[in-house]
Amino acid sequence: MEQSRKIELLKNYLDIEITHDVNDFDNVDCHIYNDSSADGYDLYIVTNDTRNPTICEDVYYYDHDLVDRFEDQVRWGDKTFYICEYVYEDSYFEDKLEEMFVEKVEEIIEDFEGTEEELKYLKEEYGIEDEETTEA
Repeated sequence: MEQSRKIELLKNYLDIEITHDVNDFDNVDCHIYNDSSADGYDLYIVTNDTRNPTICEDVYYYDHDLVDRFEDQVRWGDKTFYICEYVYEDSYFEDKLEEMFVEKVEEIIEDFEGTEEELKYLKEEYGIEDEETTEA
């Protein structure tokens, strides 16, 4: 199964949306993007309030913490995200989403809305047995 399909299944299960369209910037719960300091350093921002980001809580000097912060935001209930396309690619968001998929695969299978072939693949790939099989 392709990584993109796993990510799609995870996003459907968690009921989250991720956009890279700057036109949606004001219409999301959480914003993840980069900016520059006055002296030219790259900064990364993860905030729910773009008008008043908190320097000590929302601003990061390195991009390697962004995917974990994204996961926190999902856990705290944010459903819609603007993630700058370059930050999304450079910070390996797809790898984090696939990791989150693996962590939740059993729950995703319980509410699965895909093909029988996909369901069979997931059960085999992740060693999940059918309840009928384990009860017999």
